[in-house]
Amino acid sequence: MKFSQVKGMCIMGETGKLSRRQFVQSAAVASAVSGAPAVWAKQNPGKVIGVASIGVGTKGYRNLVAAQDVPNTEIRVICDLYDGNIERAKKLCTNPNVRVIKEWERVLEQPDIDAVIISTPDFWHAPMTIKAAEAGKDIYVEKGWCVTLQEAKDMRRAVKTNNVVMQLGHHYNSSATYHRAREIFRSGVLGKVPMVRTFIDRTGTVPQWIFYTDYNISKAPEDAGPSTIDWDRFLDNAPKRDFDINRFFTWRRFWDYGTGLAGDLMSHLWDGVNMVMGMGIPETMVTQGGIYFWQDDREVPDMWHTIMDYPKQDLAISFGACTHSVHVGEMTHILGREKTLEVSPQFCRVYDGEWKPEARQKKAKAQDMASQLGLQRQDAVIPPDYSMDRNSDIEPTSHMHNFLDCVRTRALPRCGVDRAFEEAATIVMSIEAFKRNAKVRWDAEREEIVNAG
Repeated sequence: MKFSQVKGMCIMGETGKLSRRQFVQSAAVASAVSGAPAVWAKQNPGKVIGVASIGVGTKGYRNLVAAQDVPNTEIRVICDLYDGNIERAKKLCTNPNVRVIKEWERVLEQPDIDAVIISTPDFWHAPMTIKAAEAGKDIYVEKGWCVTLQEAKDMRRAVKTNNVVMQLGHHYNSSATYHRAREIFRSGVLGKVPMVRTFIDRTGTVPQWIFYTDYNISKAPEDAGPSTIDWDRFLDNAPKRDFDINRFFTWRRFWDYGTGLAGDLMSHLWDGVNMVMGMGIPETMVTQGGIYFWQDDREVPDMWHTIMDYPKQDLAISFGACTHSVHVGEMTHILGREKTLEVSPQFCRVYDGEWKPEARQKKAKAQDMASQLGLQRQDAVIPPDYSMDRNSDIEPTSHMHNFLDCVRTRALPRCGVDRAFEEAATIVMSIEAFKRNAKVRWDAEREEIVNAG
């Protein structure tokens, strides 16, 4: 059956409306013809994969645990610049013979290492990924992929030239709700989609990017200092300066080491939309941001808003982030003419087009209920036509599991090198628009970012 046939079946029943049963069934059929079966791929048995974890801090130790939980996988090397991170990782590692190597270049020389997990600050992703590819190691690397466009080009070349498997750590690609959202979008039931809105708000008693050895730790470890941290190696790929414990642990707030909210949060939401819709790099972009609330020692903004235009696709995508309130939280609205799709890692919901005459009765009932609850917005109580949470009939393997499956089968992972390049270009475009205080354009032929004026 062709996808076009499925698409027609999905949209129209005898009455021209899609029942919940039809909706769920059609989405499942669409999945079967859209390439999504890889989500349910079984583990391919084979030799034990030898893995090195480069960077075992807050995200890194979680990646280590996720990898060793996959059958026939063994963590053989731990690499980090802080002794405290190494000791925690050794305790969590199930391999009693795991080796500690502090020089990442030496890690890549180990013959028993098949794959590396790179969970370092962003400014180290490019040199480590390139050298790992040249050494023939498969690579799982955290987002954002890199910090400059040239790095992205060099990384793509290294991965493709050396024919290694590369997975970018955007876990939405392995979320049940986003897989369902992709099925729904591909079915065509939303109608024409000219607008997508994305939001992510985060806050706490301190800014959420100020954490040390774990997300809930806002103070530096007492033993952390020049005697337990290899500061010189940390700065091998950055401007030299005196030891600064905050720059080592809370590097996200400085431009020397990362990409601010663009790479930290915007990349998640944008990549999720790209997974669902496959729209690629924006044609033009504008960015507004600044330091509005958290006035402590930082360089990167605590507020970030972008508008990405795709005029050839009749599409615009907006992103908004603040770090002082969580009233909105995390959400993507895919605004189709016929239906609206809401998706986050926690849920996937579909609402009928509110402009339709048949929706008036539902709105009236919702408005009455909202009034009884003292709410101003009737949409807060309008029930969706379809809803699922992350505990659903779709059960993707984990993002790490998918990577290690692909190491065995040599298949393309869910967030491979081409998607990683698109993510990197989009992040850099956003930052360039902010720093230039100008609208920027993607020159697809030259693969360069230029002023749009």
